[in-house]
Amino acid sequence: MEILLTLTYLFLFIFLIFRIPFFKTEGLNPTGISIILCLKVFFGLILWAIYSFYYKDRSTADIFKYFDDSKIMFDAIHTQPSDYFRMLFGIGNNTPHFDPYYLKMNNWARQYESNLYNDSHTIIRFNALARLISLGYYQVHAVILSFLSLTGLVALYKCFAPMLPGRKKWVIGCVFLFPSVLFWGSGVLKEGILFLGLGMLVYYWFKLWKGENPALSLFWIVISVILLLVTKFYILVSIAPGLLFIAWIVRGGNKHLLIKFGAVMVCYAGLGLGVRYFAPNYDPIEVLSIKQRDFSCLARGGALLRCDTAMVYLTLDQRKVDLDQIGASKTYHIKQGTSLVYWHDYSSDEDTLFGKQGPAQAVFTIDKDMERSGSLITMKPLEPTVSSVLSHTPMALVNTLFRPLPTEARSPLLLMPALEIIAYSVFILFCLLFHRKKGAGMEYLLFCLSFVFILYLITGLTTPVLGAIVRYKVPGIPFLLLGFLFLLDEEKLMKRFRVLKRMKE
Repeated sequence: MEILLTLTYLFLFIFLIFRIPFFKTEGLNPTGISIILCLKVFFGLILWAIYSFYYKDRSTADIFKYFDDSKIMFDAIHTQPSDYFRMLFGIGNNTPHFDPYYLKMNNWARQYESNLYNDSHTIIRFNALARLISLGYYQVHAVILSFLSLTGLVALYKCFAPMLPGRKKWVIGCVFLFPSVLFWGSGVLKEGILFLGLGMLVYYWFKLWKGENPALSLFWIVISVILLLVTKFYILVSIAPGLLFIAWIVRGGNKHLLIKFGAVMVCYAGLGLGVRYFAPNYDPIEVLSIKQRDFSCLARGGALLRCDTAMVYLTLDQRKVDLDQIGASKTYHIKQGTSLVYWHDYSSDEDTLFGKQGPAQAVFTIDKDMERSGSLITMKPLEPTVSSVLSHTPMALVNTLFRPLPTEARSPLLLMPALEIIAYSVFILFCLLFHRKKGAGMEYLLFCLSFVFILYLITGLTTPVLGAIVRYKVPGIPFLLLGFLFLLDEEKLMKRFRVLKRMKE
């Protein structure tokens, strides 16, 4: 039944591709887009197989854990339909009445909560909504998200292809065919929603400032911003200065291009640094420091423990040495003087706290035991200061752009990005060696690279796990390739490598 229903939805989406005018674009016909959709579904199957037969712990696999949690939310529709819709739309759902649902979910509350929106809620809610038509089959969800991400990528193609006349095949390769984009954008993951929001935002932002159908453009810009806000907020933060720069260029012309770009970036950085003065809880540098610290705690493994008044994190070593079991029960004392990472309310906006276990011996139960990440890398702690961010920046960009190295690729999920790094490094080198003499398209190069720079900086500063870095960097890959494509002089390249000219012919 799952195969039949999955194929039914796949053919339905192919039918929509042929019928909806949005998918009719120069250089890429509906047949080609349908083939790309099928390719994405195939890569989605590979992702499913890897997490089904190689990494077999379903509770830690991102493609399954939010999908499984959504069943708890969806099952409420059979007994308490109002509870289902209130949880789905977030209407008065943060009350003790809903604890029986949330406590059964493993991922509704993050191990470390912050004052930012918990984006895990988005993918759980999406899956709970999709269950209305999927009958609970995973592969149906994968096909739906593959189509949504494809729609966003088509929007990116429609935006950039006219700016690169005569190189539409290059644009197709840069936007659709990079393996990581196919792989991570085709599973039951937030990336499907993310690519939809990102692609539509860029496409309709360009159309808006060019004066094309402003009402429709504004509608999709608002929808896209909402999608990014509830999916991965830092993507919106990363692309915002580039969008402002493009709006200025389209309206004011590209005279003094570099000065305008520098002005936008400096003003944006100044605004970010000034946030602490009117919204201290959202100070970007402090948020980055907290995120790195919390991610490092999770990556190093250990235990999360709960008592009546707090959640506590212990490292693996502390778990072995400083935790005393109380008799034969599944309750524990933490030894006096043990250094603790803790917070008082597991679901609140309170930042992580630090202290030592006092003489009052609280009784704890183990909420979760966590293994050490297999691709953990050494990172110095990031302090909430500008100087610390600046000192960490070079290594953060190196880690994001050029790791994992081939020697670090000890698993299938690291081998593919290691090979990709070699591929895009060679591509970038060719673009630099065979670059155009004239600066045509420089504004688009700056737009793309500003997004990549900020996104990869945030990723590199906060993420101490190579397996997470290779996934978090994926939204920037099409922009990285497209940006350097604006530099490439195709004629120079083909004169040097005649085999490429024969291939094009």
